[in-house]
Amino acid sequence: MHYFIDTNVALGYTIIHDKWHPQSDKFITETSEDIFWSNLVKEYSSKLNNIENSIDFFLQRTKLILKNNQKDFVNYYDFEKLILKETKICNLDKFKKQKILENFWNKYDFDEGISEIISTKFNDFTREFEKMYSKRDYKLNSTLKFHDCGIDNYLNYLDHAKKLYTWGVHKQDCKIIADAHDCGLTHNDLIFVSNDSKMLEKIIIHDTSFLNIIEFKSFT
Repeated sequence: MHYFIDTNVALGYTIIHDKWHPQSDKFITETSEDIFWSNLVKEYSSKLNNIENSIDFFLQRTKLILKNNQKDFVNYYDFEKLILKETKICNLDKFKKQKILENFWNKYDFDEGISEIISTKFNDFTREFEKMYSKRDYKLNSTLKFHDCGIDNYLNYLDHAKKLYTWGVHKQDCKIIADAHDCGLTHNDLIFVSNDSKMLEKIIIHDTSFLNIIEFKSFT
C-alpha cells in the first residue's frame, strides 16, 4: 500500500497547534509504507510561511499585552479571555490561538497567573517556536517522498483536472490529485489522504475510475 497526502496533512503535521495535528502526526509517524506528496504546486511552503508569520504576530502582540498588564489572572480562562479579546487584530484562527495559550499555561503548570511571572515565562516560551517548526519541517521533508509529474505530464491530465474542477474541487487540489494520479501509474495501490472531508465528499459521489487512485481517505 502507498499513500499520497494532501497539503493540509503536511501542514497538520508541522504546525503542532493546528486542529488536524493529532491525526496528521499519528498518520505520518506510524505509517510504515511510502508516503508521497506533490511537488507540482508550492502550496505547503507558501501556506506554512503565512501561518508562521501570523503566529509570530500573535506572539509579539501577546508579549506586549502581558508586558503592559498589571492584573493577576485568577485562572487560565481569565488569561485566555484577555488575550483573545486583545488579539482580534491578529490574522490567526481562534483554534491555533487557544492551543498556543493552553500549551503555554500547561507547560509551566500554572494554577493562577501572577502578571509579572506570566509575562517573563511567555517571553521564554516564544523563543522555542521558530526552532520547533523548523525541526518538524525538516523531519517531514526527510520522511515523505516528493512526486512531481511535471508540467508536460500535467497537461496530459488536464481533462482530469477540469472534471474535478467542475465537481467543485479547488484548482490547486485538482493539480495535487492529478499528480497523485500520475504517481498511481507507478504504484497501483495508491490511497489519497486528506483532512478536507468536504472536498472528498465532492469527489467520491462521482465515478473516479479514470484516476489511478484506489481510495480517497479522510481522517474525519
